[in-house]
Amino acid sequence: MKKNLRIVSAAAALLAVAPVAASAVSVNAADSTVSAAATNNIDFNLTGSQLLPKEGQVNVTPNITATAAVKSLNIPGSISGDVTTTFDGQTYKANLSDASKAAIWHQGSNSDNKVVNTNDLLAGNKYTVTLSSLSFNFGSVNANKEISLGVASQNVSYKVTDTKGATKTVSYGNPVTVKTNKDGVVEATNLVVTDVVPTNTQNAASVGFYNAVTGAAVQSGEITTNADAQGNLNVATVLAAIKGAYRAGQVGNHIADQNITYSTVSDLAAELKAQGISVDGNGYFKAPHSFTLNYKANATDNKMGATLPVTVTVANVADPTVPSQSKTIMHNAYYYDKDAKRVGTDKLTRYNSVTVAMSTTKIGDKTYYEVIENGKATGKFINADNIDGTKRTLKHNAYVYKTSKKRANKVVLKKGEKVTTYGGTYTFKNGKQYYKIGNNTDKTYVKASNF
Repeated sequence: MKKNLRIVSAAAALLAVAPVAASAVSVNAADSTVSAAATNNIDFNLTGSQLLPKEGQVNVTPNITATAAVKSLNIPGSISGDVTTTFDGQTYKANLSDASKAAIWHQGSNSDNKVVNTNDLLAGNKYTVTLSSLSFNFGSVNANKEISLGVASQNVSYKVTDTKGATKTVSYGNPVTVKTNKDGVVEATNLVVTDVVPTNTQNAASVGFYNAVTGAAVQSGEITTNADAQGNLNVATVLAAIKGAYRAGQVGNHIADQNITYSTVSDLAAELKAQGISVDGNGYFKAPHSFTLNYKANATDNKMGATLPVTVTVANVADPTVPSQSKTIMHNAYYYDKDAKRVGTDKLTRYNSVTVAMSTTKIGDKTYYEVIENGKATGKFINADNIDGTKRTLKHNAYVYKTSKKRANKVVLKKGEKVTTYGGTYTFKNGKQYYKIGNNTDKTYVKASNF
């Protein structure tokens, strides 16, 4: 079942007829407001038979970007954007359509200071973009359904009518339950997007991180902190420690933090969750001994950015170790990765010991031991045949040899007897293949042709 996200007019949304495609929001120097197609609605048309989830929230995130005008070069400014919404675990995108009733404002100012020409957009300044109405079409299969509408960003809000008929504002952390109409449509008004900062296209200066104490440029970082008595740590505590240790600036700009925005608590919490670390509503998580976060800095002036990987060590949380055991290598062995591909050219030589996991791992049709170093799994594997050997059944009576010409002893191994061999075969001077037998360092070999 294909779900299409299309832009349609208010009438088309209500009649559930063929949607009308629309252009992206665009503002140029000659326009007084955002201009586009012939409707002022943004419609999310999720057609088909996909039912809305009974639980969860449908998040709407407008992504508005602006480019500052460069009057000296006669380059006009512009504003463009799209809207994404998450539905049933998937993300859908729509272009903002018809901006005949969209407007741009100086942040926090009144209507007398409304921007009437995009040549007035200044790089680094904050603006608010508003759009009068929008609608969400979830398809007739979701007619007369209650859903929770929300937003995924702190700088977005819009108004809807809740299930009791009251007008409510949807904002970050404040979803509103609404009911779709007979066609699966929800109407909304007064979309407000704040903190829209025009980009300076003439500034190509990159962003770099530096140590806040020494001033030295850095490519990665490390901080140490402590968890509470229960082993919990707060994301805000981690962020404060990173901010105290590392700052960012644009090349050529000697004023620290000027026009720079950084990762937020929400950003870092999302990273932790992506790593499988649960974060509660107050920002607390059970701290591992060590973890890495990508701390980001972006220049509001030209949208250039940088990412600093920071390793966080929680000093009062024990570093867990992997259970391991010592084994003797009975045949020279190479290292392999999780896909059974050889890693490098190093090898472990026979009769030396190696620390491995307590149990074997099946990769393809072979069995391997993972190598453990300093209590940590390495991701390197050794063929278990080089350690534990393989039991083989003799097809013929066999002597045990020391060399190609000399027997190791007077033992005669009988046909049908099971014998453990280690690793692959060795080629002796006589050109014949032999297996090592015996879990020891003795020179005891049996011809491979006997198996």
